[in-house]
Amino acid sequence: MSQTSRSESIEALKRLGFTELEAAAYAYLVANPPATAYKVARDIGKPVANTYKAVQSLFDKGAIMIDETENRLCRAVDPDTLLDNLKHTYLSDQEFAKDALERLAPSSEGEGVYALSNADQVFATFEKMCGEAQSVILVDAFPGVIRRIKPMLEEAAARGVTIVMQVYEPADVNGVETIQMPDAARMLERWKGHWLIAVADGAEYLQAFLNEDLSSLEIAHWSKNAFLALPKHNFLANTLRQAALEQTVGKGNSPPEIKAEFERTREWATMANRGYEKLRERFEKGG
Repeated sequence: MSQTSRSESIEALKRLGFTELEAAAYAYLVANPPATAYKVARDIGKPVANTYKAVQSLFDKGAIMIDETENRLCRAVDPDTLLDNLKHTYLSDQEFAKDALERLAPSSEGEGVYALSNADQVFATFEKMCGEAQSVILVDAFPGVIRRIKPMLEEAAARGVTIVMQVYEPADVNGVETIQMPDAARMLERWKGHWLIAVADGAEYLQAFLNEDLSSLEIAHWSKNAFLALPKHNFLANTLRQAALEQTVGKGNSPPEIKAEFERTREWATMANRGYEKLRERFEKGG
C-alpha cells in the first residue's frame, strides 16, 4: 500500500467515526494480514499499549477478527463487509435517533431568524415547509431551483395547498400556478446563481441564494416569526398579482375579464391564515 493510499484510507475511516489509531491499524491489517497487535504497533509507529486498545476496539466494532490461539493474530474483516455492516448500523441508529428526537416536543417555535449553512439544509428546510403548509405557499424561484423543488411543490399541491410561483422561464409543475416575471431575461442575466424565496401560510419564510450548480450556498435565512413572515407573504402576493394582471392586460382581455382576474388573485393575499392567527392570538394576549 502506497503512503498516499494509506493516508486516504485513514482519512476515509475517520470520517466514518474511527479514531486515527483505529483507522491506521485497520488499514495496516487490510494490507498486511494477519499480524499481531504488537507487530501492528511496531510497523505503524504507535505506542504498543494504545495500539492494543485500538485493536480491541476494532474487534468490538466488528472490523477485525482475532485468532484465539496463543499468537492472537489479527485479520481485517473484508472492507466491503465492514462497510455494509457500518451502513446497516448507521441506518438502525438513525431510526432510533429519529424516534427519540420526535418525542421531544419543542416548548415553542421561537421568534428567531436563522442562518442556514449549506444547500442541502436549504432544500430540506423547504421540503419541511411544504409538508407543514396548510393553505398557501408563495414562491419566487430561479429555473435551477425549480427543478430541485418540483416534487416537493407537487406533493403539497396534491394535498390541496394553493401554490403560486413566480418563474423566469416556462415551468410545468403539476397543481402549481406559475407566473413568468415580465423582466425575466434581464434578471437571469444580472444574477449569476439561483435564488429561492418562499412563504408558507404567512407564518414561515425562507430566502436563499445558491451558486449556479446549486452545490454551495451564498446566503440563506429561515424563520417562523409570523410578524416577519406575514409582510413577506403580502409583498410576494402583490408582486405575483401585478405580474398576473400585466399578463392579462397584455393579452388584450376585456375589462370584465381583467376585473375577474383582479378578484381571483386578491385571494392570494388573504389566504395566510396561519400567520394571521398566530399574530392575533399573541397580540390579544398582550405579548
